[in-house]
Amino acid sequence: MGEARLWTGGRVFTGGRYADAVLVDQGTVVAVGSEAEVRRSAPTGTEVVRLGGRLVLPGLIDAHLHVEDLARFREGLDLTEVRGLDDLIRRLREWSAAHPTGPVVGVGLDVDRGLHGRWPLREDLDRVVNDRPVVLYHASGHAAVANDRALAAAGVESRSATELRGRVGTTAGGRANGILYEEALRWVAPLTETPLDPEAMVRTLGFLASFGLTTVASMNVSPEELAGLRSLAAEGRLPIRVRCYLRLLSIGDVRGPDLAPVGRPGRFAVVGTKGFTDGAFGPRTAWLSEPYADAPEGSGLAVEPDEALSRALATASDLGLAPALHAIGDRAVERAAHLLAPYVRRVGACARIEHVGLTPPSVLSVLNTVRPALVVQPGFVWSDSWLSDRLGADRVRWAYAFRTLTDLGHLLVGSSDTPYDPPDPWRGLRAATERRDELGRSANPDPREALTFEEAACLYGSNAGKALGEPSLGSLEVGSKADLIVLDARNLGEAIRLGATAVRETWVDGVRVSPVGEAERGARG
Repeated sequence: MGEARLWTGGRVFTGGRYADAVLVDQGTVVAVGSEAEVRRSAPTGTEVVRLGGRLVLPGLIDAHLHVEDLARFREGLDLTEVRGLDDLIRRLREWSAAHPTGPVVGVGLDVDRGLHGRWPLREDLDRVVNDRPVVLYHASGHAAVANDRALAAAGVESRSATELRGRVGTTAGGRANGILYEEALRWVAPLTETPLDPEAMVRTLGFLASFGLTTVASMNVSPEELAGLRSLAAEGRLPIRVRCYLRLLSIGDVRGPDLAPVGRPGRFAVVGTKGFTDGAFGPRTAWLSEPYADAPEGSGLAVEPDEALSRALATASDLGLAPALHAIGDRAVERAAHLLAPYVRRVGACARIEHVGLTPPSVLSVLNTVRPALVVQPGFVWSDSWLSDRLGADRVRWAYAFRTLTDLGHLLVGSSDTPYDPPDPWRGLRAATERRDELGRSANPDPREALTFEEAACLYGSNAGKALGEPSLGSLEVGSKADLIVLDARNLGEAIRLGATAVRETWVDGVRVSPVGEAERGARG
């Protein structure tokens, strides 16, 4: 752990109040307050760091992302900036020429923004690559389009009509058009999963540290990802804290040794499991109580049967793992709340609903009774600027209703869901406080749903620590872990406006983490 160090000469936001100085010793906050008060607690030889007016915050926490997927995404075919079908075809042609062997896997395809709502089809991909599988994933991660080779390798067209219903797009003649939804993605997954490079995971975690993130929770962790992270932890190579949530429906295959602590204390832990109750707004698979406004023939999908989820949740509880359920549509949020109710009584805020996209009054009444932690992605407020078309003007009022949920006393927790949205927590902080992006776009621009700077910071700080069952994270009060960031900003509002460019130092356990450079931080991912 680090030596005693006192930061003074600026402002310190502890997660609940402001102070003038903070003292860290042996990886723990031992004093915080005025400079005079803190100096009285400083041992001989304490290093004094003059902030020069800069701001200190608790290290940021991303409570829901995907380390394995982000590591692969950063080194794969990036489709986030695609603008039009011709641009997509050009990028696919260039990538396949530069990578002449193996499957072609693209990620981040925003059909609504990038392709004006028009999905590419199997024949579009076959015109470019027809000698090996191609799978291009929607930005949400809940849909994809595949070429003939991929569809054939996955046996899509040999499956029964019952298996295909709701999972595969079709032409007017009933032939698969290449678009795959939800469970169908599992059929092509073996084609797209390349060996996981441990070095790429270390680089990815360092990349996240450059934003000021000191703890991340990786969701839906595969056995391969778990083994890779455990190995890095044992070698002392994790630059930041990692908390793992395993795949819920695979929890029966988990063994005790998989859950045992490993490596530096507090750096790595398996803490929970994650299951799914629906899909996403983008591909219209989020489960709604009423049909989609722009596709009234459907209201989304219920993913994974209640019986299977209930059995897996009970098994996870027996293993001491906290439950997390993905739920975006209002019908799915209500479903998730009912499934989690027994576990909220046992583990409180460690029982979580992920995303919580649509919460009209009927759903609020259920949430007010059950009260799990609500893990949201403020960046979706900007990314889903097309949402009013999906839901209609009246219903979209209850999308990403952060102020309403906060005022009702719910524990709201911040995250990115990267790589399915940008990893930058500062983008999320701005979206939570400003609602509209720089072009005036928003999924729900209602200014009444904006949070204060301090409330937004707590989403990625003390609130997230509570949801992880570790209140010593996300805070700089006495006894907290010495995870902090130094920002080249005078106050929290200025820091949020400046974003990641304001991050100057990231500290974990009282030791400075050397993040990647600003140029890479601004690059893909």
